[in-house]
Amino acid sequence: MAGGNVRNFIYAAVMTAVLFALIYSMNLFLDSKREVNVEAGQEDIIEDIEDIEASYYLIEYLEGKNGSCEALLQQLNYLESRLWKFDEKIRKYKEAQEEFTGDEFYLKQKRRLNRREIIQLSLLERMKKACGYNNTVILYFYGNCKTEPNCGEQGFVLSYINELIDPEISILSFDGDSHTEVVKTLMNAYNVTGYPCVIVEGSTHCGLQNRENIEKILCETSPYLSICSANINSTQDSENDR
Repeated sequence: MAGGNVRNFIYAAVMTAVLFALIYSMNLFLDSKREVNVEAGQEDIIEDIEDIEASYYLIEYLEGKNGSCEALLQQLNYLESRLWKFDEKIRKYKEAQEEFTGDEFYLKQKRRLNRREIIQLSLLERMKKACGYNNTVILYFYGNCKTEPNCGEQGFVLSYINELIDPEISILSFDGDSHTEVVKTLMNAYNVTGYPCVIVEGSTHCGLQNRENIEKILCETSPYLSICSANINSTQDSENDR
């Protein structure tokens, strides 16, 4: 009887060890797969940015003739959506592992992403000068959303606005805790004093901004946006009903 108990104990111990090894191996595999997916997305974005830079130099060469502005505009809009989605992707990568708060791989990807967004910001300004580009530019600064819970909520609001009027605006998001010098310089230039912080066409608004506030800020800086005309029509209809 005692021998049977010992065998059962050994069997249980072996099965526990095997199960632990399987779970550990699976976690390593999933972590590795996440890193491969993130790096692949980053390389795609690098290629997109190189295409955009080449297109802008072509604009300068052609002096904005022969449809080169339209070609660059399409690429900028495409890249903007890729950057925004990729930012969400690597944030989800971080959230998948509690210990990734200080993970060097995550921080490296954030720094690379933010540097490329700085390049895109510069290209957007060039487009305004060379091609009459009039998209409203929104900069979104956030920190560690575990210590700054409103960052996640602000991201949801901006994602909603982006889906609502995507062709009319350009949103660039920056992790203020990524220790990237160019991001710090940008924050100082716009007097970002806390998170979340939204900059609309150079106008700084720190603290959580709900949907109504964001739409109000957008319409004050860019009254030609479609949501502004919709709001005006809605207000006029309400007044007529009275």
